[in-house]
Amino acid sequence: MILTIAVASLGACTTSRSSIDAQHYEIALDEARDDASIGCVGRVACDAAWQRTREFVTRHSATNIRRANEITIETGVPHESGVLYLWASRTATGDGIDSATIRVKGLCRGMYTSDGAPAWMYVTCAELITQAEKEFRHFVASTDSGEGAVSK
Repeated sequence: MILTIAVASLGACTTSRSSIDAQHYEIALDEARDDASIGCVGRVACDAAWQRTREFVTRHSATNIRRANEITIETGVPHESGVLYLWASRTATGDGIDSATIRVKGLCRGMYTSDGAPAWMYVTCAELITQAEKEFRHFVASTDSGEGAVSK
């Protein structure tokens, strides 16, 4: 009886701690997603930012680009869990001067269970995604030629 209570208590502590860790990582992932989005003004600046985005995806994704055009960059899904792969999108902002919002999205197999709960590779995946998404804006802006504007 005492052993059953002790095991149940330990399980409750583990679940509570796991929930707190997941909440911490989800907040970090939300912040990183904000960093993984840039705006650009003008065709020249947006084309340059899109090219840098493609370079970023190529360098940071574990899998090769499978599809790339003016609005999407998609890499293959890796076979193994705990491996980062990236996708990017370019969405016109509708202001009539060839402006766009460019976003990079980090993905990682084994991060969530089928019901959306954190899976066994959650922490590894969250750290990989957070690091890559936080680096994105700096990488794209690091060689901005000044032809047009790139912003948050």
